[in-house]
Amino acid sequence: MELKLKYLTLSTLLFSISISGCAITVSELKSSQSSYDGSFTSKTEPSDTYRTLRHMARQCLEYEAYSGNPVIVLSEFDGERDEGEINQKLLAQGLLINNTLIEIERHDGDKAQVSLYTTKNILSVGIRSPNISDIKRWADGDRAC
Repeated sequence: MELKLKYLTLSTLLFSISISGCAITVSELKSSQSSYDGSFTSKTEPSDTYRTLRHMARQCLEYEAYSGNPVIVLSEFDGERDEGEINQKLLAQGLLINNTLIEIERHDGDKAQVSLYTTKNILSVGIRSPNISDIKRWADGDRAC
C-alpha cells in the first residue's frame, strides 16, 4: 500500500512538472522563440486560405493520441480584419493544451501570410504536428496528410 502511494505521488508530481512547462495559452506559444516554425505567403486571399487549412487541419490533425487523450482542432476567422487562427489542442486532465497554432493574416493586398507555431516539450511527444512544408502543401491545394 505504501509503495502504491509513493508511485501515485511521484506520477502526480511528474505530471504537474510536465504541465507547468507547457505552452498553455496562445500568447505563450507565440512568445516562445522555440515554437516558431516559419511562415509563407499563400497564393490566395486570407479567407480562402483559412477555409482550406481549416479543412485539412480537421482531416489530418484531429484524432486520439497514444495516451488516449483526444487531440482536437478549434478555429476562428475574423472577416472584417481578414485574420484567422487554427489551433490543435490536446485535452489532458481537463486542460486544453495548445500544440499547434496556424495564424493567417492579410499580406500584400489580397494574399495571406501564414505562420506556424508548435509546442516542443514533453507533452507534444507522440502528437502529430504539421511542419511548415505540410501547411504550404495544404494551402497550395494538396489533400494528402
